[in-house]
Amino acid sequence: MRKEMDGMDKKTGAFPRISLGQRITISYFILLLLAFLIAGGSFNTLTRQFLIRETKENLREQGNVIVTMFKRTSALPEQNELRTGRVLANLVDAESVIIDNKGVIIASNRPRRFPAGDVLVYPRMKTVLGGSEESDLWTDRDRDMVAVGLPLRNREGAVMGGLFLFSQLEGIDTMGRQINRALFKGLLLSGLIALVIGVFLSRSISRPARNLSAAALALARRRYDTELPVDRADELGEVARSFALMRDRIQRYDETQRAFLQTASHELKTPLMSIQGYAEGIKDGVFEGEEAEKGLDTIIAESQRLKGIVDEMILLSKLESLDGLYRFQPLMLSEVAREGVDKIQGLALELGKSLHFSTGSHPSSDLLPVDLVFGDREKLLQALINLLSNALRHAKGHVYVTASPDCIQVLDDGAGIEPQELPRLFQRFYKGKRGDTGLGLSIALAIAEKHGGTITVTNAPMGGALFELRLPPLHNSAANSAAPA
Repeated sequence: MRKEMDGMDKKTGAFPRISLGQRITISYFILLLLAFLIAGGSFNTLTRQFLIRETKENLREQGNVIVTMFKRTSALPEQNELRTGRVLANLVDAESVIIDNKGVIIASNRPRRFPAGDVLVYPRMKTVLGGSEESDLWTDRDRDMVAVGLPLRNREGAVMGGLFLFSQLEGIDTMGRQINRALFKGLLLSGLIALVIGVFLSRSISRPARNLSAAALALARRRYDTELPVDRADELGEVARSFALMRDRIQRYDETQRAFLQTASHELKTPLMSIQGYAEGIKDGVFEGEEAEKGLDTIIAESQRLKGIVDEMILLSKLESLDGLYRFQPLMLSEVAREGVDKIQGLALELGKSLHFSTGSHPSSDLLPVDLVFGDREKLLQALINLLSNALRHAKGHVYVTASPDCIQVLDDGAGIEPQELPRLFQRFYKGKRGDTGLGLSIALAIAEKHGGTITVTNAPMGGALFELRLPPLHNSAANSAAPA
């Protein structure tokens, strides 16, 4: 316990932090060690099996020489014929024993270990005397040996005894140890080289991770100038590119939010100042009679305008963030366009302007999937009314609405839009010369994008501004997947 406490960080009371590079190096070293152990163990086993197999084959080849020699005879030699033992010693390097068909030792090149007249104790002796070859590992007197047994046949082919050859495993094990030492040296050298390479690779991985961590901390402090190398063709490069994309989006969002707050505060401040000025003037008696009545009307109008701005700000925030506000269903865009035109007719009459509606859709009795869109009727009406209100404010006298199965076009006969204003037209609180709150087009665009659609604006060739609200048709699966349930 004392040693564990000594390894802890005295300031934080926690164990020292292990970096990503250190973890990779340690993991790499452990995997390398396991691989070497498995490879070494497997190689040792395979080498031993190979040497045993080669020893058996060598013993079998030596034994076949003696077997061939005895095929020329009709009987085994007598036990007292020492010449047979000398023949075995000259022909065979391994320990060899000749037995008769009863298991009695006739001759051996190791007479002290296998004296003539004794019965050979070997588990598979009967199989050999039955006429079959045998080879296996045998332990005799605490000695591990490779044993090969061959039947001895006379010239007539009858089994008259057996030949057994033995080779100690000690020599095989000695050779295996020599091979293992050479293998260990090679693996050790390879391991050191691999470890150096592993350290280099771990640093090449941990360095970008540290850079990414530093960039994330800088981003948390709203510093957007930190650059990450994005030219790597691996997962770290993908992370760096994703981080750069996220940083740029957060930066744009941050800038948009600051601009929004500045613009919103200005838009809210103007009616509040007007309300405050008239209220204080009426209270102090500066405005009396008709002027006081006029001031009260201004206060009411500015309060309503202020309420409208706040309501549209709340609506825009909900439209962009809450998918539950939408109720999607198949519908005809031309019917939505016709209903929107009917609802805005009152404003057109009030402004003394005309609305013209035309459609290119099929009759409702012949509806095809391509004639339908997947959308929220009320939200699409809101977007269309915002477009129509904007067109009526800027038109000289006429607004033309054309509906097709997947598109609504709104064209006015006004002066058009200045080229420098086109990129800013859908920004929050951006108002043209005759704008209202500056949120209507932003709300319309947010609704269109939630439907997987777009709103574009251009200057018509014959004059005026042309807005196009375009939605994907119902049969487009991408639109259905984009639309929340």
